[in-house]
Amino acid sequence: MAHIVRDIEDSLFVAPSFYDGHAGGLGRADLIGRAEGSVHMGFRIVELAPGGHVDACIHSFEKGIFVTEGEVELNRNGELFALAHHDFALVPIGIPHSFRNTGPARVRFIEKCAPRPKEADEWRDSFFVAPLGRDGDPAPATAPLKRMVGHFDPAQLPPGARVDSHMWGWSKKLLIDKALGAHQFDLFIIEFDQGGQTSEHDHNFEEAYFVLDGEVTFTAEGSEYVLRPGTIAWSGVGAPHGFYMNRGTACRWLEVMSPQPPIQYGNRRMAAWDEHRARLQA
Repeated sequence: MAHIVRDIEDSLFVAPSFYDGHAGGLGRADLIGRAEGSVHMGFRIVELAPGGHVDACIHSFEKGIFVTEGEVELNRNGELFALAHHDFALVPIGIPHSFRNTGPARVRFIEKCAPRPKEADEWRDSFFVAPLGRDGDPAPATAPLKRMVGHFDPAQLPPGARVDSHMWGWSKKLLIDKALGAHQFDLFIIEFDQGGQTSEHDHNFEEAYFVLDGEVTFTAEGSEYVLRPGTIAWSGVGAPHGFYMNRGTACRWLEVMSPQPPIQYGNRRMAAWDEHRARLQA
């Protein structure tokens, strides 16, 4: 099948062997990648214990950061950021960066990577470099004139809208995209009101969905699931999927698309095409 629904369990957080000798207090839950059928993305959650760190490294893929718990210091090529709950940042391809947890509690943050990071038995796409300089004190994600960082607040979401007869109760807030400097993926927040829906459709790109609040019924390739905080879902290229707000609550999730969708016709709605065929075919 070209879709996955997974529970995010503490047992998934382990330190990959790649970081041996270059990290402390690190755990990582690899949720979407080659084993799950992905061609275009890696999606994982990183955990750093108090005092934990990851040494400076460089990747041949683009990385998006979204903090879900605690606070982490990101050193991006010598520029320091203090990223807290629902802050986000982009690490472009080839930019050295490191992480430190200087606080009293663990930190967890999402890493969305594209192109898909290579596995241990594939070509080496990442490597460690000399320690980075430290240019002043860490700046918050909302500091003026800072690039490729930001903060998400639910108040930034527009009111739920009716798009058409197949999609309603929907709002979206883009976080990481071309405007922020990304070239490989889009990362954004989606919210659906109770009673809303987006009926089954597919894409020529992959999507992953990480629920932040509420519950939603997710359908994919003839199967039905309930997504809630603590679950993640992924749909591959061409996999029909839909979301239905029939759980008695609204739902908000972080969503990623990789590669970035085309300017037009990125969404192929099954019901709409069924209507066209019934009306137009000879």
